[in-house]
Amino acid sequence: MRDTRRRVVVTGLGTVSCLGMDPVTLFENLVEGVSGIRPHPALPGEAVGWVEYEPADHFSRSQLFTMDRVSQLAVLSARQAVAAAGLAPRKNRRTGVLFGCSFGGAQTLEESYASYFGARRGPRKLSIPMTMSHAPSAQISIHLGVEGESQSYSTACSSSAVAIGEGMRRIRDGYLDVAIAGGAESMLVPGVVGEWQKLGVLARPEGEPSTGCRPFTAGRNGFHLSEGAATLVLEERDHAMDRGAPILAEITGYGVSNDAFHITRPHADGQCIAIRNALADAGLEPEQIGHINAHGTSTPAGDCAEAASLRKVFGSHLDTTPLSATKASHGHCIGSSGALEAAVTVMALNRALAPPVPFQAEIDELAPVDLVMGAPRSLAGVDHAMSNSFAFGGNNAVLIISRNSAG
Repeated sequence: MRDTRRRVVVTGLGTVSCLGMDPVTLFENLVEGVSGIRPHPALPGEAVGWVEYEPADHFSRSQLFTMDRVSQLAVLSARQAVAAAGLAPRKNRRTGVLFGCSFGGAQTLEESYASYFGARRGPRKLSIPMTMSHAPSAQISIHLGVEGESQSYSTACSSSAVAIGEGMRRIRDGYLDVAIAGGAESMLVPGVVGEWQKLGVLARPEGEPSTGCRPFTAGRNGFHLSEGAATLVLEERDHAMDRGAPILAEITGYGVSNDAFHITRPHADGQCIAIRNALADAGLEPEQIGHINAHGTSTPAGDCAEAASLRKVFGSHLDTTPLSATKASHGHCIGSSGALEAAVTVMALNRALAPPVPFQAEIDELAPVDLVMGAPRSLAGVDHAMSNSFAFGGNNAVLIISRNSAG
């Protein structure tokens, strides 16, 4: 039976990350094996992925009065994506903003506590609207003049993948023609990083800080925290074609699930449900997926669970499916990771290249995958790729991204 649902394509990308302030720079650095992980001046002894930019170059003083760093990153990525799509969303009620953010305004919150308890005094700011997790979505709507819906999703590390999937559904079901979808996160402040250290999931590199995150390999022990934002402009296919927009890829499948198991420990069975839901939504068999961008956190439990879920769904096909684990280079951006990795997956299909992890290492026999290491791998002839995002609380989100086709 012919699928009559509205098709959803990607017409613009915007990214800001520790590997660059635009998608092209990000992807080139990934392909070349560059790591953005390095020491942070405010976080002694901890290597992280942080974005270098001057806020005053992009925002007025009055705008910064109500914008935490996370909202700044969100707006910067959204501006890029909208410009790349050639879109003018202002006052268009058939355009919506759907954005993911796990924490909210961590920098403002930390400064507020420090000021309250007398540790240091900073400039007065409107802390409440700056710290809310809905601020990035709201600020994008304000800055771009989007009068359609503005929704926020906070499902820990799958937040922005969920935002993209729900944006796709809004368009496919006829509620919107365009969705500005993605996520942002910025929590590189001492108080928050200290709490992540207590969890025991942060990498403890033995040599260079940039070599600490080693997904799916023997001896891995965690990830590096990072910050960043990514935005995808999603658009109904005919709407995009009518205005001559560039079509970069198509979002063909979206699947979600919950492990219903443990607040921090992942479970393969729950992940399998999301993967199978995404494949069914796309009308694809596992053998038709030619590339996987893994969640790949480099934690012993996380990688083993993901490898097990992939093995259950893909079987022997997993042995010859190139798998990228880009957190090894750009770190774990928590709520924005799903969008950043979805953007990378779009570019991987367009460039027909699977980004490598920037090292050569022995694959963990408990997490056997075809990990792309050292150099990029060709994706010539690959039409469909999958991007995984798995989160604390057992929330799983999987996106199927396909090459644009004329059919």
